[in-house]
Amino acid sequence: MYITDARHFLDDKGAIAPPRGSAKAMADFHAGVIAYATDYEDTGVLAANCFKCKKVDVLIARAQDDAIVWSCPRCNAEGRISNWQGTLWDLSDRPDASN
Repeated sequence: MYITDARHFLDDKGAIAPPRGSAKAMADFHAGVIAYATDYEDTGVLAANCFKCKKVDVLIARAQDDAIVWSCPRCNAEGRISNWQGTLWDLSDRPDASN
């Protein structure tokens, strides 16, 4: 299981810090998981494709303690993301677009 603190991928401005390579790919994957898990308006954010097997979308849910959990039904990779609140990919507090 991958245990991730979302802040570890961010620079001082809150953007993804790793410029390239596997760390950037992992950060991009986690950003996609956070966006999907917090898209309460259902604006069409797509589920993230598994970063490990790259074959299927991961299953994404919220845990009781507000962490975001994900799992791949194909390769069984799984993870838990904490400290995602307030990141650029947290869509839960965005203004209502219908106003």
